[in-house]
Amino acid sequence: PGLRGREPKEITLKNLSKIIHARVVEIIEQVYTEIKNYGHEEQKKKLIAGIVLTGGGSQLKHLKQLVEYITGMDTRIGYPNEHLAGDSEKEIASPLYATAVGLLMNAVTNEKKSKPADTKGKIEEELVLAGHEEGETLNKLKVKKERKSVFDKWSEKLKDFLDNAE
Repeated sequence: PGLRGREPKEITLKNLSKIIHARVVEIIEQVYTEIKNYGHEEQKKKLIAGIVLTGGGSQLKHLKQLVEYITGMDTRIGYPNEHLAGDSEKEIASPLYATAVGLLMNAVTNEKKSKPADTKGKIEEELVLAGHEEGETLNKLKVKKERKSVFDKWSEKLKDFLDNAE
């Protein structure tokens, strides 16, 4: 398909490869500039693990070697498999999901650190017997329910999944 109403244009695989290579080199150089601005050469700020590549882009051929060549730093591809259950699908153990798993683990850790308030998520409901009006006070029951957010439910499932790892 063409861009901005232009006619579609065919390019060779070699030209496409050159375009992708140029953009990847640009990205790596910008990332390395940010790392240098951070002051990674200071002992306190040293990047012990080097550069860890995650996400779908980390699966580009020879990207690890290119990053090492441009930056001169140790580089590796980050896989989430050390944090997943042993019977996980192979697709999930891909670097594509490493960032998502890391963010979820960080959220779970932060949730454990914060102390929930005693009344947080608690609601009281009054159940009225069928056939009676709401104002009548015959046999009203007070029930306390804990209301959980979608994130809470999802993080509990993730915790159970990670806890059941081999």
